[in-house]
Amino acid sequence: MSRYELPAIGTCYDQWRLCKSPAFEPTPRQRLVMEATERALDAGLFYNVDVNAAVAKDLGVTNEQLARNTERVEGGDFAYDVYYARSAVEAIRHHRKLVATAQALAFQPGDKVGALIFNDGKRNTAMVVTKVGEAGIELEIEGKRAGKPIGLRTNVGAVANAIATAFDRGARKDTYEQFKLTRLRHTAGPLTTTVAERLALFGAHQLGEAEFLAALIRPEAMSQAVFQALQSMGESLDQAVARGEDCSANFDAIHGEVVRLLEASPWTMHPDYGCVLAEEVEELDGEAAPAL
Repeated sequence: MSRYELPAIGTCYDQWRLCKSPAFEPTPRQRLVMEATERALDAGLFYNVDVNAAVAKDLGVTNEQLARNTERVEGGDFAYDVYYARSAVEAIRHHRKLVATAQALAFQPGDKVGALIFNDGKRNTAMVVTKVGEAGIELEIEGKRAGKPIGLRTNVGAVANAIATAFDRGARKDTYEQFKLTRLRHTAGPLTTTVAERLALFGAHQLGEAEFLAALIRPEAMSQAVFQALQSMGESLDQAVARGEDCSANFDAIHGEVVRLLEASPWTMHPDYGCVLAEEVEELDGEAAPAL
């Protein structure tokens, strides 16, 4: 039985009209199509015909549904629906990437960015941030081009790409990843940076210092993987205290910072459930309680 419902005839565009807007709120029907489309994209599919086929199989779309309006639209109303669902998914992913970039770079007016080369291929030097949008995504920057003053309106995604291009073309010494790491260290401060460095250096995981810093700057949103790495570091520090090996420089400060970050995270270690979200413990206890 199909879990899929076609949009009413002639309403597909109107239903998806705002699909690329950050304010777009999908209906349950649209969310179902978007989730199936996201699974297809995550499986590595790219071409529309392949994505359509995967979504149709996922949702159990009937032959009758697949055939509707195929005489007027290639792939019919179903393909039209999936096309917009894909646009919505890709817009959400793009916006999330912009938000993550804005949080990592955390620009403030007066911050120096240096040489940038945007898509026009022209070299801009001594670029400085002059204005930052409310969400930290939109920027106004000033600098020089061919020795003359220039001002630009752009966003953090374009700046990240312009840094990478400038490095590739020999216009600056640091890569974008190096620039981002410097910005993250500046935002985090020396103590949190030390914790992130140790996690990246000694942890049994695939995360780097930049990933740890981005998470530790906002511990209330850290992932389970970061929490578990931090928990392991905390246990190691606790063992060092028990052995009397807590006399090294900054030991107490680092230990205290790890404790602070763990307490600020949304995760907890439960004796019965392991690593779970703290907000889910009460519900899990209720499920585990014997029926009266």
